[in-house]
Amino acid sequence: MINGMSQKTVTALVLCPNSPPGEGVERKIAGLTVGERLLLALSFEGVGRVAFVGDGPRPVSSRADIEIFDAGSDIPPDEPFWLLTSDTVFDRTMLREGNEPDPDLPLRLLDPSAWKAVEEDPAGWLALTDPGRAKEGSRFAIRITDRAIARVAQRALLLSLKKDADGFVSRHINRKISLAITKYLVRTGLAPNHLTVFIMLLGVASGVFAALADPWWMLVIAGFLFQAQSVLDGCDGEIARITYRFSHTGQWMDTIGDDLSNWAFTLGLAIGQARMMNLPLLYVAGGYVLVAQLWAAGIMYQRLIKMGTGDLLAIPNAVTSGEARGLIGRIIKVLHVMTKKDTFVFITAIMAAAQIPLVAFGAIGFGSTAMAIGLTINEYRLRRREH
Repeated sequence: MINGMSQKTVTALVLCPNSPPGEGVERKIAGLTVGERLLLALSFEGVGRVAFVGDGPRPVSSRADIEIFDAGSDIPPDEPFWLLTSDTVFDRTMLREGNEPDPDLPLRLLDPSAWKAVEEDPAGWLALTDPGRAKEGSRFAIRITDRAIARVAQRALLLSLKKDADGFVSRHINRKISLAITKYLVRTGLAPNHLTVFIMLLGVASGVFAALADPWWMLVIAGFLFQAQSVLDGCDGEIARITYRFSHTGQWMDTIGDDLSNWAFTLGLAIGQARMMNLPLLYVAGGYVLVAQLWAAGIMYQRLIKMGTGDLLAIPNAVTSGEARGLIGRIIKVLHVMTKKDTFVFITAIMAAAQIPLVAFGAIGFGSTAMAIGLTINEYRLRRREH
């Protein structure tokens, strides 16, 4: 291991090879040129200073918070630096502490004593640089030299958008569809927040159709729209991450949009069935479920505000994390999986479309109650830890 490897490396030296117009740093992959993607990746992983050597075009980005300096300048003593080519697309998480790149990748961490040698002979170092690989969505780095390799890199970038926190339905259905859609949407330049608003409107529309309830195909449309917003809900985040346009505002818009969709669909089912079955008690039941959902949202929102984020996944799990103990622990684990948003939306959407909206509403009522209780317990435990 290089001396100082455990420290955050803030300097990179980029080899710039000659490439035909439109190739190399200028080729667009998933909405960004290779050069801009490289600078943004370095910037978001804490690399603050970059120098270029070689005869080829330089990467450019107006959004990367990074200092471009003369390669002939001194770098801080005893500081390892990253060496890579300007036409490289890579998994930026490899730049984080503890992630050393594999030796066959066009991304290296070098001792500061090597800086002068690279500066004096960039062509020689470029000749020794491997083309790299991008077979999976992690630990990849590959030089973009033609269209076929660009497609390989794009696939790796899309695969890197998968989340460990994805539920069963997300992993096997939603994420596969959303990634296929994101692949095309990034080419349009569509802003993630604009897509978030559209997704929220789909969710609200699902509630409107559920409230209409009759004729039968109204519930089919309601179920379809509710599941569609769940699938597309992955796209805005995917576009934000793959084009480096994520923001605090976007996180909150996504979180609130999800909740508005859930509330609309729940109330729509209650109102629709109360009308269809002439059961005023369902209005009361709908009100109760909405209160449970608002209670859960209130707990989450105050915790997010306290943490300075809008990302629900950032909230620590003090209820179902760790190994399940005993029968109660295993039951809680199962309930946690069943009430994950992706699974729950999928099940209730199918129920509504299958003309059993009352069962769907009952499932939502049970899930909302369980979530409100679980979040209350979670918040209680978190506050105990803090005090």
